[in-house]
Amino acid sequence: MKRRSILKKAKRVRILDLVREMGESSRGEIAREFSLDKKAVSLAVDGLLEEGILAVSGYRTSRAGRRRELLSINGRHGISIGIDLGATHVIGVLSDLAGVVLERAFFEVRPGLPMEIILEQMKTIAARLLSSGRAASRVRAVGVCVPGFIKPGEGISLIAENIAGWRDVRIRELFETEFREPVYVDDSSRAFAAAERWLGHGRGQKDFIALDLGYGIGLGIFSAGAPLMGADWRSGEIGHTVVNPDGMPCACGNRGCLETVASGKAIARQAAEGIRAGKSPLLRDLTHGDADAVTAQDVAMAATMADAFSIEVIRAAGVAVGLALANAANILAPSLVVLGGGLVSAGSTLTDTIKEAFHRNCMPGIREQARIAVSALGADASARGIALQALEIVFAGA
Repeated sequence: MKRRSILKKAKRVRILDLVREMGESSRGEIAREFSLDKKAVSLAVDGLLEEGILAVSGYRTSRAGRRRELLSINGRHGISIGIDLGATHVIGVLSDLAGVVLERAFFEVRPGLPMEIILEQMKTIAARLLSSGRAASRVRAVGVCVPGFIKPGEGISLIAENIAGWRDVRIRELFETEFREPVYVDDSSRAFAAAERWLGHGRGQKDFIALDLGYGIGLGIFSAGAPLMGADWRSGEIGHTVVNPDGMPCACGNRGCLETVASGKAIARQAAEGIRAGKSPLLRDLTHGDADAVTAQDVAMAATMADAFSIEVIRAAGVAVGLALANAANILAPSLVVLGGGLVSAGSTLTDTIKEAFHRNCMPGIREQARIAVSALGADASARGIALQALEIVFAGA
């Protein structure tokens, strides 16, 4: 009986994930996609309609003239909260079941801020969203994503290299104690990939990779329609692939990792050195002469203003990222590569360089099938993704 219950929940999740991904689906399309018996699909769909998780959104006439019912997610059925912690920010969203953001909150994290203060701010944002009048129905789950190594089953963030002192943080326990709602915890880059899968370029794609390019660098991987987790959920650490064995020390303990040359942190470091060396009067002016205050966003802005030094720094980062992505593609053979994260705001100077380096270094046959797209989901992508991941609890009927 227990096994039958697990299988039933798994079927619900598969059906709802497909409807969410496609926007609208008929019963026949669901049955064909999963090679399921039409009667079994109809029974499951009837139950989901009765619960109000699915809704009839319209009808489609087939070639034979038969009228087919179209199903979509009923966004008002459930609300979730997504909290995304990065090295420089906390972003929170209130999301409905269809992934529509109802409200947003933001907090800037300064490097070196104590872990206790960061956690309190994360809980403050969650509390503000929980009490929001924008919630059309009950908040059913909270999702929290953090960069680095995660134990999703236990809700523990083991380590986040770019956040000082962040070790073995029992996020699920802390948040469930505080808010009395189910809590799901995962890696920020996987949450970004999940958002792309359901809301962005990844819709309909079974095998794709999503690059999360910000203060650090991570990779979310979907293989055969499911997230690739790796042993102990540690997949996707593209930022710690070595691109220069004799390069700078990295926070992870190795030398010459991709993050040491192409992350937001690395770009800011190179910019500060350039300001001190007098290589960019524009960056000096943007920071009022304070080299330590320069950020990757300042460099991106200066690059759009034709600052030669900033363009050189951005292009060098793009070459390194494109090479690392080509190596990943040669192993994974994705149909799609999505570029996202805060650094894509640098625009075509960065993204075009990444594309050029990717195509130059990727194996023929793999290169041609891998379309590259820039995410349109913006800064809230990981928060939206983790909010939807948390709602799997609702989908499974838990």
